[in-house]
Amino acid sequence: MEDYSHLFVPLPAELRHDTAFLDRIHAYLPGWEIPKIAPENYATGYGFISDYLAEIFRLLRRRNFQTHLVARIVFEGMTGRNQDAIQKTAAGLLKLLYQHRTPENIAPEELQFCLELAVEMRHRVTDQLRVIAPKEFAHAAFTFHVNGRQ
Repeated sequence: MEDYSHLFVPLPAELRHDTAFLDRIHAYLPGWEIPKIAPENYATGYGFISDYLAEIFRLLRRRNFQTHLVARIVFEGMTGRNQDAIQKTAAGLLKLLYQHRTPENIAPEELQFCLELAVEMRHRVTDQLRVIAPKEFAHAAFTFHVNGRQ
């Protein structure tokens, strides 16, 4: 981390300072925050075959959580690009974490959890854009609240 002036330095030279491209990245999760895969993490019994898991992901693409999510969230003082990034990331997290739910019956605390994670990941992108081009990108405020209605 100390070797980098910003988190996008590992990208190819053509992209690492292209703020127009980087601003279109919805979320950023640094690899060092993900535990390394080690033999003690391997499954000891049955596991998913990658083709089966790919089919599950393909079927999940048909489910649309974003329209229901938009109806239940109120954003304050955010750019359209930040709102869109947060909505899409949160909708994807909802599909992955709460497959047992339908868009209509997601609990407010489940929605809040996914939104907070999406905001954190989008905040990383905007923070790095501010490091790269401080005159172009001001500090972004990510204020929202979840409506109780479903």
